[in-house]
Amino acid sequence: MEAAFRKELQSELKSLRTVLLGEHGHSFLDLFDQFMEQREFGLALHAVCDFLLGPNSSQVDKSTVDQIQGLHIAMEIDDRCVEELRSRKLK
Repeated sequence: MEAAFRKELQSELKSLRTVLLGEHGHSFLDLFDQFMEQREFGLALHAVCDFLLGPNSSQVDKSTVDQIQGLHIAMEIDDRCVEELRSRKLK
C-alpha cells in the first residue's frame, strides 16, 4: 500500500473515531485505537461498523454511512456493513 494512500485512509478512519466516544463505545474505542496503532485499517473499520450495528448504538447520519462506504470501496472490502447501516440505522 503506497504511503499517500495509507495516510489518507488513516485520516478518514480517525475522523470516524468520534462515533465511538459515546457511553457504550468504550470497548470498541479501545479496539479501534489498537487497530489504528497497528495499522490494521480494515479491522479498525470493522470495529466502527460492529459498534454502529450493535444494539447500544443510535441511528447514524447519511454522511457517516457514505464515509464508511467510501472506505469500504477504497479498501476493497466486500461485506454487508453499509447495506445493514442503510436499512437499520440511517436517520
